[in-house]
Amino acid sequence: MNHLALPLPDPQAPLTTLRCQGLAGLLDRMAVRDGRTLATDGPADPAAALARIATAAGLTGPDEPSEGEAIRYVPTPAARDRVGSEQDGTWPQAPASRHRKALRRTPGAVFAFPLEDPGAAGAALKVFTTDWSPTPAGCAVAVHPGHPLSDGLPAGHTSAFTGRYCRHPLTGDLLPVWTASWVAPEFGTGAVLVNPGHDATDLAFAREVGLPVRFALLPAGREEAPEHWPSPPVTGGGRAVRTGATDGLDATAARAEYLKTAAARGLADEHTDVGAGSFAVAVFAPDGPHTVGWDRRRRTVSDTGRGDPVPVSCSAALAAVGPAARRADLCVVAPSSSAESGLLALRLLLAEPDLGPLPQQAPDVVLVGPVVGQAGGLARDVLELAVLTGADPRETLPLKAQQTETAQRFLHTHTELVESAGETPGEADTATLKAAAQIKSAMRQRHIKQAFTHLYRMQKSLAKSEAPLSGALTVYEALAHVLTGLPGRRTDTQLDRAWQLV
Repeated sequence: MNHLALPLPDPQAPLTTLRCQGLAGLLDRMAVRDGRTLATDGPADPAAALARIATAAGLTGPDEPSEGEAIRYVPTPAARDRVGSEQDGTWPQAPASRHRKALRRTPGAVFAFPLEDPGAAGAALKVFTTDWSPTPAGCAVAVHPGHPLSDGLPAGHTSAFTGRYCRHPLTGDLLPVWTASWVAPEFGTGAVLVNPGHDATDLAFAREVGLPVRFALLPAGREEAPEHWPSPPVTGGGRAVRTGATDGLDATAARAEYLKTAAARGLADEHTDVGAGSFAVAVFAPDGPHTVGWDRRRRTVSDTGRGDPVPVSCSAALAAVGPAARRADLCVVAPSSSAESGLLALRLLLAEPDLGPLPQQAPDVVLVGPVVGQAGGLARDVLELAVLTGADPRETLPLKAQQTETAQRFLHTHTELVESAGETPGEADTATLKAAAQIKSAMRQRHIKQAFTHLYRMQKSLAKSEAPLSGALTVYEALAHVLTGLPGRRTDTQLDRAWQLV
């Protein structure tokens, strides 16, 4: 299996992002020296990845894109359930614990509303609900603008009739399917039963578009005379009315009976919805390096070519759409601050069943602490080395003069050693090999600061010698290349041999 170290950014912290990139490079170089092959097919093309997500899962955004606004990934119930039940492999304890706390679990039921469409035999519109005691009074189903059954919303509109109908799973009545801007795509299935008699939001929508207002629950003992007719919305339970065989049952008993009836018809199941929210995976940017077709009506990326071309800047988490990440021995290097955002988005993308083969195992994850301090005026190579080696990955790194001055000295001495012609032929001595073994072990355990401290000590020792052994220099170059990425004058074959010798 190919190896891939994937760094995730912190958009608000460029130094922390640089730290993640440096550590990912180290892990890739170590994998190469260990004889493993890096994934070569690269990450998914971001624009193509967004189009695939729009089809296989969900994307949502504004009707009129403007600079800085985000395109958000909406995980499917299948991906949310897989991650929520931890069926996507054994993730490391730290991120897994944070993900458990971030996911919301809401008990309820899913009712299936068979579509009234000769060409969609067996197809149904699924609705998640937490309280179905007034379900018989439902008069419509509403979906969000990017739902597969929606053609979106015309400019300036907040609702539109889709032209489609579905069957009520309890009564068999035909219910119109509407698109409504207020339907949250990330909750449940992205579709809701409109029940104006028993919900304030539904009532406002019904009055806006002209839907009937019915009642299926009324307070016990209410008289039927016109002067006692209820004013909607009626909430808080009561007894079933105008529902046929269930009339007179209290709300709890009616609720149980409705689920039993629909389940016997294969049209309902109890279900705990795993809520994950939505995740920014791209941002509209005038100078963005990628272009997507934005469907303003459906407020999503178009997969049909009808959208308007819009430049965007994309998240590194989109790499999860490509085969490289889904099939590789994956290591994700992520800012600790992104555990519940970018990292959780990547995990859910990996769990999407329709985006490609599901990974056979969970990735290795390295959570990286923040870098605090200023980096003004520092050369790029000095900054990269300082943020990589100034502290171990999980620790917060206070970037101070001490780290940057040490990095400057290391880089200067490294150049002198590599360019010096003075060396003595011979294999590395025992002391050098012993020190090298400590450095290599520290790298494997990701004690980066410790590894760098020992490597710096080795470097200074070699620099003091007028003609160090060529074998010792080769061992040093192999370790320096893996840890820092710095070039030397030895060939890859020599570096491989030295790495294996340690």
